[in-house]
Amino acid sequence: MAKLSDILNIERSRETADAQRQIHLFADGKFYRAYEWSAWLCCSYISQFKVTKRMIQSVDAPMLFIGFPQTSISKFTPEGTATTQVGEGHVLLSLPPAMIKSSDTMSDDFARWKDSVPLSETKDKPQPVLADHPVSLTGVMKRLLEYNVLEHSPLECMQFVSGIQRQLAEVL
Repeated sequence: MAKLSDILNIERSRETADAQRQIHLFADGKFYRAYEWSAWLCCSYISQFKVTKRMIQSVDAPMLFIGFPQTSISKFTPEGTATTQVGEGHVLLSLPPAMIKSSDTMSDDFARWKDSVPLSETKDKPQPVLADHPVSLTGVMKRLLEYNVLEHSPLECMQFVSGIQRQLAEVL
């Protein structure tokens, strides 16, 4: 996935009417995410997505985003929308001009929408408990089978795998 600072630069450069109709989608695991202006376009013209607004330390600003499974892209691509693969994990949807009500008020509408979304609290998910004592191969395999990767972030999955590797090193 692109860096959040690069995504924020893309989302802030909306100088032309054509650029104002573009939705940038970025792959994040098995999902596409749309940020800022692109998220607003998705919510305003495609579907009522659940919007998340989080403070992002790397850009020192709050960012809004929505997401949906990559397998659902056709469901969320309106008729007449041009789809372009910009790069690996970056898809551009250009909404048809007839779909946009008025580009004159878009900036104000986006600002009002952004202000209306509350900042989400980051909830610390409990980390998987790693045993401090030698474990059995069966115990490690059981933990691996019980771990649902779809319920965890990529970072949490990476930490879990690292813990499994440490436990396997103890057993083998």
